[in-house]
Amino acid sequence: MLSAMAKPGRDLTAVFDQISAIGSQPGAGVTRLAASAEDGAARDAFARWMEGGGARIVHDEVGNQFACFEWAGKNVPWIFAGSHLDTQPRGGRFDGTLGVLAAGSAALDLHEEIRTGQFKPSRNLAVLNWTNEEGARFQPSLTGSSVFSGALPLHEALGLQDGSSISLREALAAIGVDGDGSAVPPRPEAYVELHVEQGRKLIEAGRQIGIVEGTWAARKIAVRWIGRAAHTGPTPMSDRRDALLAAAQGITAFETLIAARHPQLHRSAARIVIEPNSPNVVVERATVWFELRGLDVEELNAAGRAVLAAFELAAANTGTRIELVADTLRAPANMDPRMMKIVDGAARGCDFIPLIMRSVAGHDAVALQNSGIPCALLFVPSADGVAHHPDEFTKQEDVAAGLMVLRAALRDLVQRGYHAG
Repeated sequence: MLSAMAKPGRDLTAVFDQISAIGSQPGAGVTRLAASAEDGAARDAFARWMEGGGARIVHDEVGNQFACFEWAGKNVPWIFAGSHLDTQPRGGRFDGTLGVLAAGSAALDLHEEIRTGQFKPSRNLAVLNWTNEEGARFQPSLTGSSVFSGALPLHEALGLQDGSSISLREALAAIGVDGDGSAVPPRPEAYVELHVEQGRKLIEAGRQIGIVEGTWAARKIAVRWIGRAAHTGPTPMSDRRDALLAAAQGITAFETLIAARHPQLHRSAARIVIEPNSPNVVVERATVWFELRGLDVEELNAAGRAVLAAFELAAANTGTRIELVADTLRAPANMDPRMMKIVDGAARGCDFIPLIMRSVAGHDAVALQNSGIPCALLFVPSADGVAHHPDEFTKQEDVAAGLMVLRAALRDLVQRGYHAG
C-alpha cells in the first residue's frame, strides 16, 4: 500500500490502493488479464476517478481507454500520457498501473491549475490506458498501442484468441467495452509514459529518475511440435511420437545454443501448452513460446535461424513434425531527442539528476515511437529489480519523484507544445 502523501498527487494514494486490490490474492500478487472481468472493474474505477475530475471517457475500437481533458478547445494538438492497467498472472501492483494513475493524478493537478488561472494551455491532454500491453492473455503484447499506431491491423487484433478460444472482440464486449473510435482524440503531438524500471540500474546509480534513450529489440518465436496421442502404458516405445519430448529437446537446445553462441542476449522459454494434457496419454501437441532480446537485430536474426534449425532437429529425433506458430521481431526504439530534452529539463527543474539509460523491456511508448509519434519514457526505481512478481515494489519517495517530473513535463507540453521544447 502507498502510504498517504501530501499534494501534489491528487487522490493518487486512494485510487492506487483501490485498483491494486482488483484481482489481488493474498500472497499471489495481482491477476488482471486484459479484457477480463477484473480488467473491466479496474477500467470502471479509473473512469469514475477521471470523470469525477472533469474528464470525458471514450474507448476506441480495440478498447484503448482515453480520459480526455479538452482544455484548449477544438482543433488543437493533443498530448497523451499513460500506460496500462492489465497485469501478468500473479503479477505486481506497480507495473503499468502506476503509469496510468500517475498520469491521471498529474492531469487532475493541471486541471486545477488551469481552472484557477495559473497557466493557459495551448494543448489538450488525454490519459491513456492501453489494451493488452502485457500480452499474457492475448498475443502479441502492446496490442492496443500497436493498433493505434498503425502497426497492427484492427481486425487482426480483435481476432486474437486466448487459451479458451475467446477472441479479444468477444472479451471486450463481455466487459462492456464497445468503442467506435469516432470520439477518440487524433494522433497526438507527443506521448509521455512513466514506468517502474523493472531492473536495478537506477538503484545501483543512486538515482530516482531514469530517462530512456532507447529499447532493445525482441524476437518472439512460438513453435508447435505435433506427434501422435497414444496410451502411455501399452504403446511400444518405438511407436511413440512424443511431442513433449520434442519440446524438451527443443528447449534444451535453445538454452545451450544461445548461452554458447550469443551469451549477451536475454533468452527465455516461458510458456508451454500441451495437448491433450492427460497423465495417461502421450502428448500429441506441444506449443512453446520462446523469446530473445538484444540490441543488434542482425544478431537476433542469426540466433533465430540457429534455434529454428535446432527445433527442426528435435522434431526429426522424436518422429514429430514442427509448425511455426509465430515469429515476430519488435524493432528497437530510439526515443525522440526533443522529448528527452523536455523531460530532462523537467527532472532538473525538480532537482533530480536523471540517468540516461536503455530499456530491455518493451512498453507502449515503443509502439508509438516506432510509428513516428515523439515519445518520452521515464523510469523510477524497482526495489531489487523485481518485476512480474508479487514482491514488485517502488518506494513512496520514488513514486513522488516520478509524479513530480511527469507533471512538470506535461505542464510544459500542454502549455508550450512539443515544438517549443
